[in-house]
Amino acid sequence: MRVRHSLSLIVLVSMLVACATSVDHLPVTTGTTEQTGSQSNQVTVQYLGVGGLLIRYGDTALLTAPSFSNPALLGLPPGPFQPIAPDNERIDALMPQVDDVEMILVGHAHYDHLMDVPRVMEKHALKANVYGSQTMKHSIAGSVSEDRIVVVNGKAAKGDDVGEWLYAPSGKLRIMAIESEHAPHVMGITFMQGRYEEDLPALPWHSFGWKEGKTFAYLIDFLDDKGKSVYRVHYQDAASTPPLGFVPELAAADERRVDLAFHCVGAFEQVDNYPEGLVTDIQPRNSILGHWEDFFGNDPTGDQQGIRLTSIDDFIQRLETVQADDAKWYLPDTFAVMHFPVSQ
Repeated sequence: MRVRHSLSLIVLVSMLVACATSVDHLPVTTGTTEQTGSQSNQVTVQYLGVGGLLIRYGDTALLTAPSFSNPALLGLPPGPFQPIAPDNERIDALMPQVDDVEMILVGHAHYDHLMDVPRVMEKHALKANVYGSQTMKHSIAGSVSEDRIVVVNGKAAKGDDVGEWLYAPSGKLRIMAIESEHAPHVMGITFMQGRYEEDLPALPWHSFGWKEGKTFAYLIDFLDDKGKSVYRVHYQDAASTPPLGFVPELAAADERRVDLAFHCVGAFEQVDNYPEGLVTDIQPRNSILGHWEDFFGNDPTGDQQGIRLTSIDDFIQRLETVQADDAKWYLPDTFAVMHFPVSQ
């Protein structure tokens, strides 16, 4: 036990002293890309930093957990018992208009994916429910009413077993959770593991209180008036070992190529065959590279640097070796807006 504790401390110190990296040589997508057609025939995606996406089609929208607070200790990752809390002023200032959002997806319950969600639900996404693990539910139970929390444990796809489709109230959007994993942060060690078995009275007050819980990927379908999928997104906010996070073999009526995939750059080198295994399996038409920026105390509106202890260049090289000939990838700056055509 002492050896493991000492190793964890050494690894944590190495993360603290590691430097963020420049992305000046990379084609970072900024601003707004050119529209691909009429508003009714395109999907609009805005990157909100870390694992956050705002995805719109027609008159419905989906949000994946945004992270604006970005706590730090003198520009370094927050220590295990450093008090952290949502920066409500910053969240309110930076959160785009999201009153059309019906679903908020949380892949795992670490603070950089969940801590800002209660404020977003309270002040901005007033009609949205949040979807995630049992630990997610327990972590935010003191701040979000139970009737707005949907636990996907027991409803998720696992291996070859297809999961349950969960529909938004409008019927124009559905999701399927897929059992996945969180890659180790560094040297095979994953911080903030564990789960909660009962509701917490208040949000965790330090970073290690935000336990990972079960980690999920998500398959997201935007639907036409007949309930047919017209645009499919695969979302993953943590790198995983193949085949975890893969799409199971669906019924013939539900088969469709993935139009857009969100990949996690952070810690991808800590697992084997990522992103190659996933991309080979789902062959997305477009890929968005997320969780690539150093988020410890940064200003989301300022110049971004690359996440520590990870080579974004290597990720891109490995992605390009396996993506389809017609596929494109995007490395978006925070708040960049991308337009994608809908082909029914």
